[in-house]
Amino acid sequence: MTLMTRWSYRDLWTLLALLATSVLAFRGAWSELATEILRREDNGYILIVPFVAGYLAWIRRSRFRYVRRRPSLSGPALFVGAAFLGWFGVETDTRIAIHASAVISLIACFVTLAGFAVLKRLAPVFLCFVFLLPVPGEVRRAIAGPLQELAVIVTHDVLGIVGIPCERSGISILINDKEILVGEACDGMRMVFALALTFYAFVFSIPLRMQARAVLLIASPFVALFCNMVRLIATGLAYAFSTSNFAEEFHDIAGWLMLPLAIILLQAIVRFMRWLDLPVYTWRFLQA
Repeated sequence: MTLMTRWSYRDLWTLLALLATSVLAFRGAWSELATEILRREDNGYILIVPFVAGYLAWIRRSRFRYVRRRPSLSGPALFVGAAFLGWFGVETDTRIAIHASAVISLIACFVTLAGFAVLKRLAPVFLCFVFLLPVPGEVRRAIAGPLQELAVIVTHDVLGIVGIPCERSGISILINDKEILVGEACDGMRMVFALALTFYAFVFSIPLRMQARAVLLIASPFVALFCNMVRLIATGLAYAFSTSNFAEEFHDIAGWLMLPLAIILLQAIVRFMRWLDLPVYTWRFLQA
């Protein structure tokens, strides 16, 4: 494949200047996004999104040789669209639109220098930018409700199976005359989006066929539910048979342990598909 225009250090400096201009132009949106991250503990996963995007870009570094420097007016047009979206968000008090305008402006910087072809070559990297957007409260509440109900039901049933007497009332469970708000403590909302980012990074960091990636993405919600069940059962026991301070510390640690557990389970699914002699990896094994 013949390259039309090679990249130079001048082009890289131009890209950095465009990115800095974008951040400055949308500083209000970025400031609000930073406030949202610091205000809600559930949004802490957003801080590692740039590192995940950088990692996905690094393992695809061989593709950069096929990304041509082809300045395009589509980039400035995308900037204008981002500005309009930001204005719409301010006028209608739609926070997701304000945040999305800042993210789109970053993508516009790359499109300005390389056209939309760069998005095709490095699609997983740019799709990772979606995780920079805080999830709206309506979506959080829609997810939290079923998770809380599931947490209470599963914890109560499993504890009963293992022979621990308990009673369920609403979102709480009574064990040894001690009330545990399992629904609020272990609904998984603090880690659900971190798990989603973990699944995304895993699926797009190894050279899987599209069918295999689809299987893993479909299985991801079930893996997340299983991890949360393990966590909430263990946390429920900790609240029942230990001090409150230990239980709270265990709750936080168990939450982060869900991430490596999820990766192990995804790897197990990949190994199972290979054991079934299904086509899992692409021919280019060393790179994703």
